[in-house]
Amino acid sequence: MKRNLLFLLFSLLLVTVILAVALYVPNSLPVNSDFSAIYNTDLALVNRVPIYDLPKVEALAAQRSSIAPEKFFLARFPYPPWYALSTFYLGLLPANAAATLWFELNLVMLFLSVWLLTDGWSGRLRLITFPLALFFLPVLGALSVGQYDFPVLLGIALLVYSLRKENVALTTLGAVLLTFKPHIGALILLSVLGWLVGSRSSFGRRVIRSIVIAGVVLFIVGFIADPGWIISYPKMLSSYQNESNVTACSECASLPVWLSRWFFDGSLAMAARIAVALLIILVAIFFSIRRALLKSPAILLTFALLMTLLVSPYLDN
Repeated sequence: MKRNLLFLLFSLLLVTVILAVALYVPNSLPVNSDFSAIYNTDLALVNRVPIYDLPKVEALAAQRSSIAPEKFFLARFPYPPWYALSTFYLGLLPANAAATLWFELNLVMLFLSVWLLTDGWSGRLRLITFPLALFFLPVLGALSVGQYDFPVLLGIALLVYSLRKENVALTTLGAVLLTFKPHIGALILLSVLGWLVGSRSSFGRRVIRSIVIAGVVLFIVGFIADPGWIISYPKMLSSYQNESNVTACSECASLPVWLSRWFFDGSLAMAARIAVALLIILVAIFFSIRRALLKSPAILLTFALLMTLLVSPYLDN
């Protein structure tokens, strides 16, 4: 009881400090970078504009922005509606304060991930990993532009921790967070589900039941963000993939894209075909070493993450 009370008090203090910093501490974080996509989506959400109705979202965002309408560019948010619902409060704040709050939340998720992944390590070594993770260059880049990867990172860390501890609630939460960026989390989630089915344990059955219930809930709450999301979201993704900056993938830094540029026409379409070929090869490797992989959820998750990084064409630099 005392431990729970201390945890609650610490959480309230942390929330208070985070909000105070976001609202009152000046900073120079960019608000027109990647962060703008999630901010404008949340702005639409709190103003009851369907988040995948791009003309209406753009009109609202341009109206609230200090940029001239003819120069305004709406960065799209190509992620499921429950991601936006989990961050709706950003739309209640001015852009600068919201950018600071999102930076702080990403920082908290990063440190939570490190804490979960280093469970069982010695105290001194565990402390060293926090600054090492913070000053890892891709992490600094993602933090500075307000990228959306940290919930997925936290989801993977939760799964590594919770599968070992056989914690149903945390495993379900980790699986839910993987759905925030489906192109990153899908293979990992499928691997987890496969491991749970293959374990044939009561824990596995309880987790699968819990994940199915969570999936149904996410599907239903999606209608809060956009009443027609099951039609408008796929439609938005389809048009998004046809945009020049996506088809050219000028900032992509993935193995399929590199191979496409080195040996073929450099298009994302060719990179996608290469990705399929790589996936087939990696799946074959998986089945050849599956006994070793299935012995440890952490090893299985690591292999699934490695597959994602090697196969996914649309990974920015």
